Amino acid sequence: MAVALLQAPLLLSVGNVVHGFSTREGGVSVGAYSSLNLGQHVGDQRPAVVENRARLLAGLGCVAQRWVSLSQVHGADVVEVTRNASRSIEADGLWTRDPEVAIAILVADCVPVVMTDAAGSFVAAVHAGWRGTAARIVEAMVRRLEKDGTKADQLRVALGPAIGPCCYKVGADVATALQQAVPTATQVVSTNGAGDTVADLWATNRAILEAVGVPPTQIHAFRLCTSCSTGFFSHRRDKGLTGRQAGVIALAPRRR
Repeated sequence: MAVALLQAPLLLSVGNVVHGFSTREGGVSVGAYSSLNLGQHVGDQRPAVVENRARLLAGLGCVAQRWVSLSQVHGADVVEVTRNASRSIEADGLWTRDPEVAIAILVADCVPVVMTDAAGSFVAAVHAGWRGTAARIVEAMVRRLEKDGTKADQLRVALGPAIGPCCYKVGADVATALQQAVPTATQVVSTNGAGDTVADLWATNRAILEAVGVPPTQIHAFRLCTSCSTGFFSHRRDKGLTGRQAGVIALAPRRR
């Protein structure tokens, strides 16, 4: 079975950038990690994960590029990386202008966010769980890119599959933290038909991006719930014993 990738038309229109959000289909892992597990820290066999990552990169046409990901810590730090990046960077956002790397965010309910600009001069990726979302990590990335010369209104952003408000019941502490992150937004937290408090991480991150100057028409959200669908890994649904999908983005490989 081929690797199944979700791609945002908004980013596909940028000619020299490739990207994709993986599902759990098309890999070689077995059991709880079946089949396209991309996480090396969850208990899966390393050779299987290496093969799965290679398959995903091949599906993007990035066979010569190095996979670069992070030790994600649910914070708001972002870092610039190159082909020489350490394998032990602790952060939740990364960006690069190096065409020899493909950058990846690993998730199993959190929101993977990828972005570039209209010219495709760089690529960036962010891990936005509830803690990172509350800490406004997408704003941290936008501000860092602004320091490098890219204005917010030039960005093209895609938010990948994540746990949706249909399934994401939260306590008062999480609800308060998310509401404080974007006090003017109305869709961040709501109450479902059963009276449970639920959170919408897509809406929260979208509101933050819009507040810092990213035009609404330049943000695409795949509102696909990882907990609802067995086509995705879900930490909450599977009670922690599960794999990881990824949001991956890279500058298009150089022609030889």
